[in-house]
Amino acid sequence: MLKAGYGFCVLCAKPDERKRWLNYANETGRGNDVVLFNKDSGLKFDFLQYEMERTGEGAGDVINIVNALMSLNEQNKIHQTGGESKDEAFWNNATRRLIGRTATFLRLAGEAVNIRNMRRIVAECFRGKESDIYDLLVSKSKNPELDDLERNQAQFDLTRLINSSFFLTLFERISAHAFGVDDQEDATMVLTYFKREFPRISERTQSIIIESFNGIVEPWFNRGILKSQFSDGISADLLPENIAINKKIIIVDFPIKEFGLSGIYAATIYKTCFQAAMERREVHLEPDPTPACLWIDEYQSFCSPLTDSLFQVTARSAWVATVCITQNINNLYFVMSGNEAQARAKSLLGNLNLKFFASNADYETNTWGSDMIGKHMADVDGLQYSDKMEISKTKNQQIQYRISPDHFTTLKTGRKANNYIVETVVFKAGKVWGAANDNYAQIEFNQLAS
Repeated sequence: MLKAGYGFCVLCAKPDERKRWLNYANETGRGNDVVLFNKDSGLKFDFLQYEMERTGEGAGDVINIVNALMSLNEQNKIHQTGGESKDEAFWNNATRRLIGRTATFLRLAGEAVNIRNMRRIVAECFRGKESDIYDLLVSKSKNPELDDLERNQAQFDLTRLINSSFFLTLFERISAHAFGVDDQEDATMVLTYFKREFPRISERTQSIIIESFNGIVEPWFNRGILKSQFSDGISADLLPENIAINKKIIIVDFPIKEFGLSGIYAATIYKTCFQAAMERREVHLEPDPTPACLWIDEYQSFCSPLTDSLFQVTARSAWVATVCITQNINNLYFVMSGNEAQARAKSLLGNLNLKFFASNADYETNTWGSDMIGKHMADVDGLQYSDKMEISKTKNQQIQYRISPDHFTTLKTGRKANNYIVETVVFKAGKVWGAANDNYAQIEFNQLAS
């Protein structure tokens, strides 16, 4: 794919992957196409700013910001709590609503939609009876029937309250602005949400929703890559569209072995934006369309359960090849989590058309592989003994696996002991292989071959 000029988005899980991909690029004459995005590159990618300012239809649509942040929420739950609980749908919807209303609030107020501003709004918005206190001050400050002293005091208190609050400053700005029809509907929605709906949620429920939100955005306020490289500014070299348009090889080099959850967030942010950018492609209108590849080793560390499955359904029409590498199918069941974990995992795998099975001792993976490759009628020889101990041969047909689950455990794994040969079973629907016209093939790789 490198030799053919594909664009690449490469996510690095391990520290040595960067060096390997730089070597690949140089060996294929693609060294000048590489954009290395790591802590020393000086490059920045504020994904919220990107979603608000990018070109194309749907730019500035708040729902894309919500989806991007909720993808991070999925990652946080997978790696911190092991997945979702039975009540997760309620909390996810409540958190999505808070994120969406906050982003819309900032957009209508003419402020930058970024993590810092979103956190300020959530930290300062009305709680409990605070909206009633605000309404009372507004009412008193405009009530001509009150004596001047009381009315002036209310105006003074209201002004002081507004000036001390970023949230209230924007609330007043939105309330006083004359919007067009569509934006006026949005303004009414967010003002009602922050003044009437959110304050009236029970204190315990409200605290959980806010804590869920803070759990998503907290890493941006610690010293590190998210604060320095993902919260302010966009480097032109990192625009996801360039991967296809300019045949760039963008290596997202924040290995999880070094950066932990921040590295997972960094890769997930860029992967999500890349997937969305590729889905927006109109390949038929491009004068010289270029295929692109999303390459993910240790896929289980970067999986976004819903986003990835939906993307894979349409990836081929966007000319995107996705390469996902993981040790076994149970890794996917674990990160997909929830009641539909296996369905989600199998949906994703079903849309990855070409499958390679290397040596594996995982029962679930090997059985799944054998079941997928299928069964056939096989001749089975037998011997029968008569009462006189006379032997007769029999031949029957039985339905058996084309390749049995235990066969995967016998494949060569490379290294000196195997003369550096790695054996792999390859399967692709709609294709037959070799003289026997089987729907799978066992092939060999030489680890030392470049």
